[in-house]
Amino acid sequence: MARPNILRTTITTQPTTYNRPTYRKIGLFGGTFDPIHLAHTALAKAFFRQLALDEVWFLVTPQNPWKTDSTLSPDGDRLQMARLALEGEEGLAASDYEFHLEKPSFSYRTLRHLREDFPDTEFTLLIGGDNWAAFDKWAEYREILLHHPVAVYPRNGSSLTTSKALDDIDFRLTIVRQPLLDISSTDIRRRVREGMDIKGLVAPAVADYIHRNGLYSV
Repeated sequence: MARPNILRTTITTQPTTYNRPTYRKIGLFGGTFDPIHLAHTALAKAFFRQLALDEVWFLVTPQNPWKTDSTLSPDGDRLQMARLALEGEEGLAASDYEFHLEKPSFSYRTLRHLREDFPDTEFTLLIGGDNWAAFDKWAEYREILLHHPVAVYPRNGSSLTTSKALDDIDFRLTIVRQPLLDISSTDIRRRVREGMDIKGLVAPAVADYIHRNGLYSV
């Protein structure tokens, strides 16, 4: 299976275990990013800073397993917008890693491949508070928690809820504190479709890409 030439050359030794010292600490921020917007990058910066990570990888997913009936913009467009948005942002990088894996993009499958391809890297998964509350519904959630720390960002003003199904699991959880900007990809697509301005919602280079390529106009 072909692998993307993302990010960095790794040091390959014996496979890492959950508590073994690692060479790098990488945060994973997965999503369709259709399009990526300023709230995404603000959250990733907080994730990067508060967990003292070496990098945050934006995993642009080709198919969300929870949204198999949704229509996405082409993979290449969403990846390119992510690259444009993250250009010059310290420690933040766009990745096409999941484009090369089986669809839909279940997190446990992606993480298995990452552990194999980057054995001396600890990967921390970034998810929202709503996803954490339903984490026991994720495929192979126990395997994920066995091998990976999780960082959760609660919605503004909301409390963090943990499923009782996780009571018997020894997991490592960090809360990312960052005021969430009231921006959504759904609203950006609507605004473009209706001919409205998206200034202040996405990076200027992303706005230019959207307009030049006629994305979301129909």
